[in-house]
Amino acid sequence: MFLTALMGGAIIGIYAYEITGSLPNTQIVAVNVMQSGPDIVITYRGGTAPLYSLAVIAPNSTPFYTVSVVGALSTTGTPVTPDAGAVMVLSGAATSGQDHVGVVGHFTDGSNQVISDVFV
Repeated sequence: MFLTALMGGAIIGIYAYEITGSLPNTQIVAVNVMQSGPDIVITYRGGTAPLYSLAVIAPNSTPFYTVSVVGALSTTGTPVTPDAGAVMVLSGAATSGQDHVGVVGHFTDGSNQVISDVFV
């Protein structure tokens, strides 16, 4: 009985390893998203990943990109890596209801990852 349980555990362990071995790496990056009056404010807190830039998806689905180290956003221009503590503002984007905001990290290895997907 013990041997059967041990072998079953080993098979489950191998199966679990094979599943997780094929998952992409998850980057660790932190942002805060909040509403401040008519504005939506996103603060980049930093992370351990080699970040290239951030994209902020406004409630109207418009993508904005960080174009300065302090967090200026634009729909055009060259994306820039924001400094930790950078504050990005979607001026006038907030409504009286719940607003959907997404933040996507673009990394130096060419990968992308959703960092935040919230309603504020």
